[in-house]
Amino acid sequence: MTMTMTNTMKSSAFSYNYAIICRVPRSFADRGVTSNPIDYQRARDEQAQLVDVLRKCSLNIIELEDDEDYKDCCCVEDCAVIIGGTALITRPGLKVRQGETKEIRRVLKNDLKLRIQEINDGSATLDGGDVLFTGKEIFVGIGKNTNEQGAQAVAEAFPEYVVVPLYMEKTKALHLKSLCSMAGRQVIAISSSQCGMEIYKQIKMQAQFSYELLKLDSDAAANMIYVNGHLIHRTRDEIPDVCWSVLDEKILNPRHHTSITELEKARVTLSSLVLLIHKEKRARKLVSNLQDQDMDRYATIKTLK
Repeated sequence: MTMTMTNTMKSSAFSYNYAIICRVPRSFADRGVTSNPIDYQRARDEQAQLVDVLRKCSLNIIELEDDEDYKDCCCVEDCAVIIGGTALITRPGLKVRQGETKEIRRVLKNDLKLRIQEINDGSATLDGGDVLFTGKEIFVGIGKNTNEQGAQAVAEAFPEYVVVPLYMEKTKALHLKSLCSMAGRQVIAISSSQCGMEIYKQIKMQAQFSYELLKLDSDAAANMIYVNGHLIHRTRDEIPDVCWSVLDEKILNPRHHTSITELEKARVTLSSLVLLIHKEKRARKLVSNLQDQDMDRYATIKTLK
C-alpha cells in the first residue's frame, strides 16, 4: 500500500546552517573491550577534527556538554529526525539511551525554535540513525532499534514525504545508515557487503524516485555526510583504495575526510556524531566552545510485499 501523501522536495534539502554535537563523555571509554580499549582523549580529538571539517562546510556548531550517565550521548543523530523546520524527537531502541533526548529537545525547541513532534505510540522505537532522508522521500530501517511503529511516527511527523520501510532482519548492521547514506542530491552510497546488498535490493524495488546507487566496498566507506554541497567521509587509511578510487571518479563536489578509528571501536559512524539543522533565522547565543575546551496524523507508511 502506498501512502496517500504528496511529495514536495524542499529547496533546503541538504542545506544546513547549524550542526549539533555532544562532547564524548569519559564513560564512553567503557564501551571498549579489554582486547581493544578505547583511548578517551584520542576519541575526543577525533571529534574535534570532525567539528573543524563541519566548520569548513559553513556550519555553526552548537556543542552540548557530555553526560557521564549516558555513554553514547555523543551519538546525537539517534535523538531526533530533523527535516526543514520540524524535529521529531525519537525514542531510542535501547531504553538506557532514551534520556539522551531531553537536552536535544530543549535546544531544538527553546534555542532553535523548531516545530517539535513527539512519538505518541508507547510501543514505538526509533533511532535517528535508521532514517535516511533523500530530499524526496524517507527510508526507515526496521531492525534492532527501530520498529514499524517508529516508522509510522516518521510518516505522521513528515506527511509531505513518502516513507519507505527497509527491513534489516537479514543484516547485522546497527543502523540503516551504517550501510548507506546520501553522497549527493540524487546519489546514495551503499556498502557492497552482504548486508548492504540486502538493503540495495530493497531500495531498487521500493524507492519512489530514481537515484544513482554508488557501491562501495566497505560499510565504513558507505557512511558519509553530505552537507551544503560538500561530502565528508573517512580517511584513505580507513577505507579500501578501491572505494577511494570510486569517490575520485564519481564525486565532483568538494570532499573532506576525517578519521574516527577510535570512536569506531564502539560502532560509532560519522553521521551518528552530528545533527544537522536548517534554520531560516539565526538563533541567539549559540556559540561553540569546543576550541576553548581543546497525510496528516493518520498517514500510513508504504509497506513491502
